[in-house]
This record gives sequence, C-alpha cells and structure tokens, in this order.
Amino acid sequence: MIVGLFPFSASYSQLQDKQPTLGIVLTSFTPYHYTDDDGYTIIIGEVQNTKNFPVTGVKIWAGFYDDVNLQPLESTVGTSLLEVIPPNAKSPYVIKSPTKNSAITNISVNLLGFNSAGVKPSSLNLKTTDTIMGESISFSGTITNNGGVKSENTTAHLIFYDAFTPPRLLKISSIDLGTIESKATKEFTFTEKRINQASGFKILSESKSFSSNVLNAQVTPPEILSKSISINDISISDKDGNLLSSLTKDTPVNIQSNMWIQIASESESYDQEYVYYAQVIQSGKPPYVEFIGTFEGKFEGPNSQMPSVEWIPEKSGLYYVETYIWDPSGIALGDKGPIHLVLVN
Repeated sequence: MIVGLFPFSASYSQLQDKQPTLGIVLTSFTPYHYTDDDGYTIIIGEVQNTKNFPVTGVKIWAGFYDDVNLQPLESTVGTSLLEVIPPNAKSPYVIKSPTKNSAITNISVNLLGFNSAGVKPSSLNLKTTDTIMGESISFSGTITNNGGVKSENTTAHLIFYDAFTPPRLLKISSIDLGTIESKATKEFTFTEKRINQASGFKILSESKSFSSNVLNAQVTPPEILSKSISINDISISDKDGNLLSSLTKDTPVNIQSNMWIQIASESESYDQEYVYYAQVIQSGKPPYVEFIGTFEGKFEGPNSQMPSVEWIPEKSGLYYVETYIWDPSGIALGDKGPIHLVLVN
C-alpha cells in the first residue's frame, strides 16, 4: 500500500497539465497506482468537467518512470471511464502500463484533449437494496430505465475511494448489464474483495444513450471499534526540537503529533499497533499532495505517544499538513487530526 501512496518526485510533477481553463482538469496530480498480479502497473485517477456542456473523447497521457531517469521508461494514452462526462461532473480513468516492468516506481499523468458532446439524458435510476461488508464487500441494487427507448450497452461501475483529501480512487469494478427495455428494471450485485483502506464507495452507470445518477454507497463495518486513538495536535520542529512557524527549502524538519488511546471497556487491552500518516499538501488550484510519510508504533498502555515523520521541503510555497492514524491493515483507528498550515521559504 505504501508504494502506491507515495507521490512521484518534483521533477516529474513539472510534466503536469497547468491549464485548468481548458475545462477538463485532473482531480489529483498523484493518482493511486499499484502493480497488479500479472506485473503491470495500474493507474487509477479521476478527471472533472468544469464546463457547462458535456464532453467526450477525453484523453490522458501516462508516463511510467524509475527512480533514476527523467524520461519515462514507457508511456501510453488512456480515456475516461465514461464516454460522455456531463457538465460539472467527474469520471474515473484506468490506465495500464504497456508492459510488465518491475523497474517502474513512479508515474505521471497529463491531459491531452477532449471534444464537445451531445447530452446523454440521466434516464438511468440507480438504487441500492442491500450492502454487506466483511471479508468481501457486496452491494446489491436495481437500475431502472426511465427513458423512452431501450438502454443498450448498459454498464454499472463500483468505485472505491480512500480517506485522504482529496480522496484517491483505489479500484473500479464494472458489470455489463446489456440491454434494459424502456421503463424496465434490472438487478445488479457487486461482490468484491475488501480493501481495508477504502472508506467511500460510489456507483454509477452509463449506456449508449443514457447516463445515471451517482449513488454514494453506504456500508456497515464488520465490527464495532473497541479502541480509538485521538490526534490532538500537529507541530513542526527542527532536528534540535525547536518549534518552527516557517520552514526553509531543502532543510529537514520533523512533523509530530501528540496522541492518546481510549478503550471501550475495562476488559479491553491497550495493546494496539498503529501507522501514523503525515500528508503534506501544497495549496493551489487544484491542490496536490507533495509528501506522505509514515511512522509505525504501538500502544501498550494509557500513556500518550509522540510519533514523528521527517520531511524535506523541496519547493517554496504555502502547505497544509494532515495526519491520520490507521492500524497496520489500513483500518482507521481515529478521526483525522487537525490541519496545520506552514510556509516554506
């Protein structure tokens, strides 16, 4: 999971699209990526249509890098998951590396273009009827064609998101529902292996002629959390422990929080392993993740802990720092910590 969370280096980020006035923008400059079971690198991201008309033919360039070269090892072009993106709406995209290459460690994405499109009426109505979360996640529901003609080549998509801000897409699962006659309803069920770091889910659908509403799917956790850890503050200090209100570029600093653990009952043990995440986001439009660092620790009693992550700012600007606390399998142990603003000179 950690490999997928880390962003590519600043040299790669210079390749990103810097023209939001084009109307189609990337929602994240560091989309989630991972290596699948066959050895291919998979990029999962999202684009947003900021125009007041629908667009189609959205093309996204993807470069695949190692840790040494500024030029990509290979590249390819992908398209948005939705054929037509409605006005002010978002669409995921999935891009697969051309070859199996274990040297790939970083990725870069850039927008190439799009075309205007005719409107697809939102005539597909999605509803969920049952949700179950355990070792697997199951979403059952119905899709009704309220259009005046049949809905051909109908596909439903389940999208997994994590808890970061902005959220990253972790996985997309699709079901081919074929043709749905006018005024008819079809049932669907998604059953997928649980991804521990997934905290949000959306379901949407599209056919040759119609689009659907976007359904925010709710799930019930498999068990009640018996321990909770609170992140009380964020401080940034130099190597000698002096608190800093502003930072200097290329100078290492420590991001640190004061954390406490609570248990649900006296019969519970305080023993709890955890992973503390510090996420640094550069302020801008859109904002992008500059750095993610981790600290692994363990509570063995009711005493507080002070996890610390080292960060070396590489660029000047205004940043905000967020912190998260998860268990080693990726389940949140408490709420996100407070936001800390910092200026890098």
